[in-house]
Amino acid sequence: MPHAHAIVLRQAASGESFLKLDLLTLHDGAFLCLKRISKKRAEQTSPDLFDTAALQLERSKQGGVCFVSDYELIKRRQNIGRSYHSLRHASEYCALLARNAPQMIDTEPLFSLAVRSLDAFAADKAPEVVHLKAIYLLLQNEGYPIRECWWRNQSSAIRAQTVKLINSPAPQLHTVSEQRTDCEKIIIGLYRWMERETDLVLPE
Repeated sequence: MPHAHAIVLRQAASGESFLKLDLLTLHDGAFLCLKRISKKRAEQTSPDLFDTAALQLERSKQGGVCFVSDYELIKRRQNIGRSYHSLRHASEYCALLARNAPQMIDTEPLFSLAVRSLDAFAADKAPEVVHLKAIYLLLQNEGYPIRECWWRNQSSAIRAQTVKLINSPAPQLHTVSEQRTDCEKIIIGLYRWMERETDLVLPE
């Protein structure tokens, strides 16, 4: 298989020899791959959560398992892990993608939105606001009736606040404001609506 540009959405150990990676790729959507853990210190960069990388992918002879044979780091977003709130919101967003993106067809806008969202998390933007923007735009891009259904059932105050949050640049991480508290409440309500009214599988 050719090189693929990919984002690492989730990673976990798979036995003692492999990493299990949930990947979102630019052209082929999302899928699960395995990468062998090298015992050589001089080996290429190891994958990390939220990375963008160029990968060489190979299929097993039976065709059922995908392996990462080469991993070339393009961008590492380690800054996300320096804030608990940024890590929590970014991880929840990526878990949502890992569970649902394999069934989503229009991969390039999905990949572009994921890159913009993770870059915002890494740039110390308020994670609640970045998360809200990311899931709102995801639902909108995937054709879910967010304006026709969720939007119409909200109070005028929630609608006004949502418009402001979606259309304004996200504030910095350490900004303390009622806006960020309100944003948390809107996210919770939006996830509850997703669980009731869509076929999306929510993060655990």
